[in-house]
Amino acid sequence: MIMPAWMEYVHGHNVMRFCQMATRVFGCQMNFEDPEATALEGIHRFREFLHSIGMPINFTELGAKEEDIPTLVEKFGIGDGTTGGFMKLNRNDITAIYKLAAHASL
Repeated sequence: MIMPAWMEYVHGHNVMRFCQMATRVFGCQMNFEDPEATALEGIHRFREFLHSIGMPINFTELGAKEEDIPTLVEKFGIGDGTTGGFMKLNRNDITAIYKLAAHASL
């Protein structure tokens, strides 16, 4: 549930990396005029795959609530620092990713 939300949030940092995943793993057609569309299609197909194997894709399916986000961010444990190797993320970024995950749909 979190991984596709993270991917959706950070894909603009290196859109071609997500295009590679979309084309190589999920068989998406590369849109050279709009690589972001290809990246987002791959992320959507990843979310569909997770759903097809019974994984939750949003907070409702997980049994969580959006009100849980501040607690989840706190438990993430980065304090006022940053985390991430692909792209540095702070508390606001983590909150935004959780919000994307909370409302994800197919």
